[in-house]
Amino acid sequence: MKKLFALVYFIIFPLLICSSLIAQVIGEGGWRVGEKQIRISASNPEHVRNLYNLKFNFDFYGPDYDHIIAYVTSSELAKIEGIGIPYVVEIEDLNKHNENIWETLDAYHTYQEIIDLADSLETNFPEICKKYIFGYSIQNRQCVALKISDNVEIDEPEAEVMFDGGIHGNEIGGPENIIRFARDLCIQYGSDPIVTDLINNREIWLYLMVNPDGRYYDTRYNVNGVDLNRDWAYMWDAWGGSTGPCSQVESKALRECMYNNQFVIHTTYHSGTEYISCPWSYRPDQPLDWDRIYQLAGVYSSVSGYSNLEYGQGYSGMYGINGSTKDGNYGIMGSVSWSMEISNSKHPPTSQIMMYYNWNYPSMIAMIEYAGYGLEGTVTDAITGDPITAAVFVNDYYPAYSDPTAGDYHKYVLPGTYSITITANGYQSQTINNVVVTSNSAAITNFQLQPGGGHFVYKFSASQIPDNNFLDEGLTHAVLGSPDDINYSIGKNGWCVLDMLNPIIDGAGSDLIVYEGDSSPEGYYCYAGQTIDGPWHLLGPGTGTTQFDLAASGLAEAQFIRILDDGDGTAIAQNAGFDLDAIKATDIIPVELVSFTAENVMNEVILKWQTATETNNMGFEIERSNVRIETLNENVWDNLGFVDGNGTATEITRYSFTDQIEKSGTYLYRLKQIDFDGTVNYSSEIEVDANGPTEFSLYQNYPNPFNPATTIKFSLAKQANVKIVVYNVVGQIVVELINKTMEEGYHEVQFIANDYASGIYYYRLKTSEFTSIKKMLLLK
Repeated sequence: MKKLFALVYFIIFPLLICSSLIAQVIGEGGWRVGEKQIRISASNPEHVRNLYNLKFNFDFYGPDYDHIIAYVTSSELAKIEGIGIPYVVEIEDLNKHNENIWETLDAYHTYQEIIDLADSLETNFPEICKKYIFGYSIQNRQCVALKISDNVEIDEPEAEVMFDGGIHGNEIGGPENIIRFARDLCIQYGSDPIVTDLINNREIWLYLMVNPDGRYYDTRYNVNGVDLNRDWAYMWDAWGGSTGPCSQVESKALRECMYNNQFVIHTTYHSGTEYISCPWSYRPDQPLDWDRIYQLAGVYSSVSGYSNLEYGQGYSGMYGINGSTKDGNYGIMGSVSWSMEISNSKHPPTSQIMMYYNWNYPSMIAMIEYAGYGLEGTVTDAITGDPITAAVFVNDYYPAYSDPTAGDYHKYVLPGTYSITITANGYQSQTINNVVVTSNSAAITNFQLQPGGGHFVYKFSASQIPDNNFLDEGLTHAVLGSPDDINYSIGKNGWCVLDMLNPIIDGAGSDLIVYEGDSSPEGYYCYAGQTIDGPWHLLGPGTGTTQFDLAASGLAEAQFIRILDDGDGTAIAQNAGFDLDAIKATDIIPVELVSFTAENVMNEVILKWQTATETNNMGFEIERSNVRIETLNENVWDNLGFVDGNGTATEITRYSFTDQIEKSGTYLYRLKQIDFDGTVNYSSEIEVDANGPTEFSLYQNYPNPFNPATTIKFSLAKQANVKIVVYNVVGQIVVELINKTMEEGYHEVQFIANDYASGIYYYRLKTSEFTSIKKMLLLK
């Protein structure tokens, strides 16, 4: 129920922070003050497990990952000593070690040189290369990507592929490879047939430096001392100094790029070993898409220049971490996503720069090619033909998403037979079975959705299960769409953030239902927010399937919902925590009308209106009233016409309608919005003073010059006998257009000159009180 004054709960969630990494102090070299590099043997499983539980920053090294390199401050080192882990200090002071580092790396591109080269590519290849700035680092350096594609300004229905590098700033080979690749793609376009074809048929995104401050200082972290590859929102767990999911501006910038595109394949470049690290990294189980991810990693390896580039799951093939970008891109967006470790050294000698680039170049080309294989098509409104923002489910894989602008979807799969289901808010779901995919090709399957259906979770956006729970399958995408008794268990004290796509509107009564996925009701708290990062406003506690009223939050609308477990029960168990099946908005306003205006121009009233969102909108009847029946205290409304709606849309849509006024007066206008199911909503009324002209006037004809017809408009301040005559240049009458008594108001008449020669003509309006002559030009 709406309330005039709602109590707003601003909830500050406890930050799950690794205590040794609070309040980072960064030295002049970009590392934390007093930070050291130490080496630890990986031969003792108990030592490795204890170090893992500390959630410090470390990497496994060696051909068999036989030792660990960790980066620690004095207080962190004391904790390592306290649990009896032996170590050797390799670099006593990383800040001092990094002094003038770029003077020793002169063949590598610095941060500024990479930006300058990116700007040069955009300037010199504007038809295929465009630079996008997604944000700025803490020290105001650009977080930037290059998009390379023909028709680069347009979002075309093409498969999208992404490469990024430098999330750890001291792993300098990734950004080096990417900027060199960008240059070569631009130069080779038009001369290399393979590159030209790929640029013409793909959208290639090259995110140059995820951590630009880290590259500037040659440090692993950003300048807040946070490891950005532990900061991502999917299965975040307070690793690497992260104070919250996507807590850093650099993480938010990368998320902006990822979340609003639909990358079929995503490669993030690292250094420290030579290995393709696939999802999952946060848990030991293989992902549901393992067959296609593993096969495609094999393609990357086999076409590369490495003699034996190994590939496998990150958790078992390297080591477990939470908050990585590859888990996020796969878990949230359904991308084939992995970390590619390009070199054993984080600073390969300059003589090896081109070697590593040349080893990876054919694999990068192959990934761009393979992004277009598998399943593809478009998702559109069956009535309007407009693109629809939808989730694309293929068999039991993690879902992909259609492009909201072009309407296309793409999913890399192996040869075989597949079932595709499309779900979208405001539309009936559609499934097509027995779609056959052959090798190195794309099976095109288009969907036209009928309006209908409800408003459910569109995308899983963020989560935490404290310290993980490997006994539960962690099926995050189970919360998408309508209730189906398949759930995601959010974990004891766990939480998740869900994107509803279209805002839930505060209406009368309850506004949303949270569905529990099993028969055992469990407790939780429900919050609402207007952005993916909050702030979060408490709607109230729930037990099992529960209805909530948005009015409790004080928000008029909310796009994001956060569910927090109440902390009861066992942490490490199947179905631990609240079992979330679905969330449904129960009070959908079909059309959010943000403006409705009217303008009186001569004898026309021009109506304009604008919607922010639409759901199942068939269109608008335009109604006008100028008679009030006093005894009934209501207006008599006339239907002037109908304007088609936009079905379901999440972007601003503009409409207009012109009413020809035949008699002056004061009029009321309103919109009658009609859903496809017949539901009707009325806009507010607007009043227009359409009184007649106060003087006689003759207006310039339009069009002018003309062929063969033109319109002559005039206004009468009062009733008059009107005569309009057309003359040629020698004063002869060509035609008499009007000769009659006419009422006050705005009028027009058409002159059709099919039978007349090109040249100058004059037209004259004459009444008993007014005469005016104007010139017009007929050009045949």
